[in-house]
Amino acid sequence: MFRTQDADLIGIPGMFGEGVSQWHSVSRLLKTHWYHVTVRAEENDRSTELALMIDGEQKLQHMLIAQDAQISITDIQVVTPSHMNAKGAWSMEPLVKVTIGIDINGCEACVLEVESGAVYHNSHRPGFRPDLLTNLRPIYLASMIKTA
Repeated sequence: MFRTQDADLIGIPGMFGEGVSQWHSVSRLLKTHWYHVTVRAEENDRSTELALMIDGEQKLQHMLIAQDAQISITDIQVVTPSHMNAKGAWSMEPLVKVTIGIDINGCEACVLEVESGAVYHNSHRPGFRPDLLTNLRPIYLASMIKTA
């Protein structure tokens, strides 16, 4: 999840709208993947776009379900640490598919497919095999979003 430091707060909480604060930076303690989601908001024939940094599949699924005529997701990218993508550095790539399943130890695991065709997972278990997951639940497919 993301953290903020009070010193990075811009202005006074609420000055950008009720319950809203702006920050110069956010941080993360854990080297886990997260989602960069572009959202388009339509209101009174006016369209605005914003980027959300989403931590976890539950929140991503909630955002996908919450889309309506006024709010739509136009792009989802996944940001993966080097231990997931084997590139030696963090990487942000267009997301194609997210699936959740249960591994042989009864633990939940997430499998991510990106536009290049690479498949990543968040399991730290040596010898992990995504094809052995059970109770597979698709969270996201690229066809679920509108393209501009």
